[in-house]
Order: sequence, then C-alpha cells, then structure tokens
Amino acid sequence: MMTVKQNIEDLQDRLKYSGFGESLHQELEKQVKSGKSEIELHLTKDPDNKKLDYHLHFRKSEEGRYFYNGFDATLTHADGRELSQRFYHNQGISAKEAFNLLEGRAVFKSLFNREGERYNAWLQLDLRQKDDKGQHPVKQYHQNYGFDLEKEVTKLPIASIENPDQKDLLFYSLKKGNLHSVELEDREGRFHLEANPRFKSLNLYDASGKRLAAEGLSAKQDQDSKAQKKPAKAQKRTRARKYKGM
Repeated sequence: MMTVKQNIEDLQDRLKYSGFGESLHQELEKQVKSGKSEIELHLTKDPDNKKLDYHLHFRKSEEGRYFYNGFDATLTHADGRELSQRFYHNQGISAKEAFNLLEGRAVFKSLFNREGERYNAWLQLDLRQKDDKGQHPVKQYHQNYGFDLEKEVTKLPIASIENPDQKDLLFYSLKKGNLHSVELEDREGRFHLEANPRFKSLNLYDASGKRLAAEGLSAKQDQDSKAQKKPAKAQKRTRARKYKGM
C-alpha cells in the first residue's frame, strides 16, 4: 500500500510533468496531510498580457489515497473577455497546452479509443459553442484526416530548417499548439507560425500579428524549381537541333 509520503511525491511528480512546476508542492503536501476528502489548488499566470487561472482538483479514495483528477483553466483577456474549460487527467493536457487551446490553436496528442488502441489526432476547442455543462466541444482531426505537418512546413522558406535540431524543435513546438517564432529567407524580422489542421495548412503572422498569405511566400521556391528545370529543357532543344543537322 502506498504511504502518505509516496502519495504526495507521486502527485508532485504529476504536477511537474503536467507543466505546473513546483510552486504548488508545499501547499499540496499540506492539504494531503489535512485529510480532506477533496483538495483544490490555485495557480495564476500572466502569459502575453493576459491572466490565466488554474484550479487543480484532487479526490481522496476510500483507501485513503489521493488522485489528481484534472484542472479548470480560465483565460482572461485584457478587455475582460473570459474563456474557460475543464481538462481531465486522462486527456493528458498540460498547463501550456490548455493555454494554447483556449487561444484557439490546435494540439497534437496520442490518444486511446474504446478498444484501448492508440491513435494520433489534433485537438481543437470550438470556442464559439458550449454544451449544457459550459464546456467547449473538442474537435478531433484524426491522423487519417489528411493534415501533413512536415509537408506544409517544407512549403515555406524557413531559415535554418535544414538544421535537424531546429527542425525537431519546430515540429515539437507546433504539435504542442505553440505560436512558434521563425525567420524566413530573404525577409527581415521575425514571424510566427501555427498549425491549422482543420484546413490542412499553417497560419503565418508577422511581428504585429497580421496574418500573411503563405502562398505568396512559397512562390520563391516554385520559381527556383522552374529555374532549375530551364537548363534541362534548353539542353534537350540543343540536342534536337544537333540531331536534325546530322
């Protein structure tokens, strides 16, 4: 049977793994030792000039062991507009992923179906709707939906994309739902990129947050490709002329 100390350490590890750091560890230990049937911890962060409130829930079993059930996240914008959602422990959503989902971005997760089989899918909240419990519906874009992240990334002239470490970091960040900062070849300044699995594409923004047309940026690659093909065509015409003169 798990001791109280082991239970506390296990819960602390779960919080750390879920992206809540160690700031709640002492309060969690205090609450567990108090013996309450239910525990709720609070944490507030201020990302991007916004307020993000977390309410973490724990419940005590009949055997006396505490379990982490998940958390509520409420994102408050500068204009006072609020968005909230409950995330359950079995969904595997981290603190940062919850923020990204409430920002409207998609998160890539490995999930299990009712038969216990693992599958991959992009998750995205429908922030325009709520169910009878006040929850935003979660849309899933299955691995067979047709969104190819790597294919879409290669369409853009992203600087340093040939560096394996930079490439891995970009894919990891986009799958976490982050708005990732990138540099583009032959263009000054920083740009921001996010995954858009619904439309099987990527969203690109400039430093001011203005959305840019990715099609125009990929045109350079198309021109380079055409330029590489021209010499080959010219060589064919030259061979043809030589053949006619023989």
